[in-house]
Amino acid sequence: MSEDLESRLRAALRPVAPSDEFTQNLIARVCEDVGIRSNAHGTRRRRPTSAWWLSASVAASLLIAAGIRHHLQERGETQRGLEARRQVIEALRMTSQKLNLAYEAIKSRSSSPADDKSGV
Repeated sequence: MSEDLESRLRAALRPVAPSDEFTQNLIARVCEDVGIRSNAHGTRRRRPTSAWWLSASVAASLLIAAGIRHHLQERGETQRGLEARRQVIEALRMTSQKLNLAYEAIKSRSSSPADDKSGV
């Protein structure tokens, strides 16, 4: 039984040359898939969809470039903000030091006995 099935499968799956119509249809579909279509005179021209893909890819590239530029601007602004923060902290530290020095100077003057006599 298996030999009979095998021989029927071999007969059904034997190589057969394709018809001319099949070959022409296949070639036409392949040409359409790669973006080339034949007109009535036999010359070839580009499909309009390739222009659409080109414009879509240019638009996508512009959007990506704009996104990268925006990201770089945000990063630069963040860096400037951090630098300004550092400068403010440094200014506050220096101000604190100067105020401490002034406080110590006033404290030492008020605690000296010469100041007490002159105020009488």
